[in-house]
Amino acid sequence: MDFRPGSTLRLRAVRFARRVTLLLALGTAAWLAHADYPERSVRMVVGLQAGASTDTLARLVAQKLGERLGQPFVIENKPGAATRIGMESMSKAPADGYTLGVANAVTTSFPLMFDSFPFVAGKDFVPITLLGRAPSFLAVRASLPVHNVQEFVAYAKAHNGKMSYGQGGNGSNPHLAALTLVKSLGIQAVEVAYKGNAPTAVAVAGGEVDFAILEYQAVRPLVEAGKLRLLAVTEPERSVLVPSIPTSGEQGLTRKLDGMTPWFMLLAPAGTPAPVVALLNRHVNEVLKNPEVKKAMLAAGIEIAGSSSEQALAYFQQQREQVARLAREMNLSFKN
Repeated sequence: MDFRPGSTLRLRAVRFARRVTLLLALGTAAWLAHADYPERSVRMVVGLQAGASTDTLARLVAQKLGERLGQPFVIENKPGAATRIGMESMSKAPADGYTLGVANAVTTSFPLMFDSFPFVAGKDFVPITLLGRAPSFLAVRASLPVHNVQEFVAYAKAHNGKMSYGQGGNGSNPHLAALTLVKSLGIQAVEVAYKGNAPTAVAVAGGEVDFAILEYQAVRPLVEAGKLRLLAVTEPERSVLVPSIPTSGEQGLTRKLDGMTPWFMLLAPAGTPAPVVALLNRHVNEVLKNPEVKKAMLAAGIEIAGSSSEQALAYFQQQREQVARLAREMNLSFKN
């Protein structure tokens, strides 16, 4: 090969070396520009009101991040439109690492709800890490004469069209799980909407409706009071929250229920520098390993997750595909 001075191959090699040097320099400069991140307070946008599970988790993570990184991480609640208001606000913020978002599972249903802003990974946001999941349970009123899934199925089929179920948010995973359950049983049931999972749980306990699929935080006090009965967890494996409760799948219900449960993810606007995303990912995953954080999250009905940015992206896409598939099968749309 001819690498003599002035030869074509030599000139190409020199140009290539210069390009590599330039790219390395630009990468170093990009890192140095963010080496002292954060230099001021960081906003964490939550698309729900204070006190919701997403907000509780966000505040815990924000507190621990602030302690680790020496700057306050401030929660900004922007409730409304099934978290769209908050997530759209986050996505339009400067991609400099000083605005983050805490999303939950309802974001995967945005294409079923809105003609605009479907919330596309890479276009609207970049995932930082999956924070946790809140396993959901098939809960029935205590006065319903069923004590396991087999009795529930028999009762539902014997009372086809007469049973009712509650749901606390259109397009939420618990709502989609309830729709999937009803369809899989081949029955008709009356749907009653409530403003949130806690009011839905109270409605089931009070006999306004017969059943619902709800996260543990919403049902625990009513279960402990003997007003609700849990029949199954809609997960592929039993939950550490209530390991005595069998999964829906191991009791013969459709496996389409597996994983249809609330989850929480830390995001940043698309275009946020990779070094900042990597730094946040590392620190958040360390926060999630903290025994104090684990204990607090379990008390809130949330199982710790933690992931790489790439794993969080894959999880989001898998969840969106699952929702889209269920929507096609049941011809669902929640647009006004």
